[in-house]
Amino acid sequence: MTLPPVLEVRDLSVRHLRRSSLFARASYLLALDAVSFALARGEALAIVGESGSGKSTLVRSLFRLHKPQSGQVLVEGVDLAILSPSELRERRRSMQMVFQDPLASLDPTMTVEQVVAEPLQAQRDAPEKTAAHERVVQQLIAVGLDPALMKRRSQRLSGGQAQRVAIARALIGNPAVLICDEPVSALDASLRAQILDLLVQLRRTRGLSLLFITHDLSAARYVCENTLVLHRGQVVERGTTQEVLTRPQHAFTRQLLESTLTVDPVLARQRRAGLIGDVAAR
Repeated sequence: MTLPPVLEVRDLSVRHLRRSSLFARASYLLALDAVSFALARGEALAIVGESGSGKSTLVRSLFRLHKPQSGQVLVEGVDLAILSPSELRERRRSMQMVFQDPLASLDPTMTVEQVVAEPLQAQRDAPEKTAAHERVVQQLIAVGLDPALMKRRSQRLSGGQAQRVAIARALIGNPAVLICDEPVSALDASLRAQILDLLVQLRRTRGLSLLFITHDLSAARYVCENTLVLHRGQVVERGTTQEVLTRPQHAFTRQLLESTLTVDPVLARQRRAGLIGDVAAR
């Protein structure tokens, strides 16, 4: 029997109410327009788009924090719209987030151990204290952190350490999908490379399904085998990452690629070798 995609979005459309003043006529902004994609088990899929493309609305819709005007979100074959509030909370645990700003995503009043262990306490079969402590130790080692950091609070962590803690917290409950929302954009170049390497390693060793939200095609190329390009709420291009980067079909993708080439040496070499066409010539 063929397993369903771990995450599937079908014709998802979301509108935001827009009102310039209290007495102005209400209007609507179409934030997502019939967006569809499927994430297979073990797949890494990049959702690429500029600010305002609908990426954040999409992420919120995956957790039913935005109610769509039409379409479906299915997690492991289950339509989230038909679930009761308690069932929805349970199903959400199979999708975990890693956010853009690692320090802002961590509670400054909690120690690293408390932060990482927090998802375990929400489980129906929450482990006892000793078992939870051991799982935190194992999780910190898995993301490349010294367990000696467990008693620190987030203010005493570097940006890279904080993002590793956030990844450990997201993975401790063994989710089916890890959703990374611009996970390296707040980090400097060296830390950015380390976190991307970590995500690749974790995906390989754990068989993770990864949804990687980014504006950066070079990061998508490094982490994901497939890419979907979102522009003004619509999917304008999709395919293998290699195809999207070397033979872009949409003008917006070519524009993104042109801006990325200036900072990505691999893509720059491909451009010089003639593997990527001239945007101006298309």
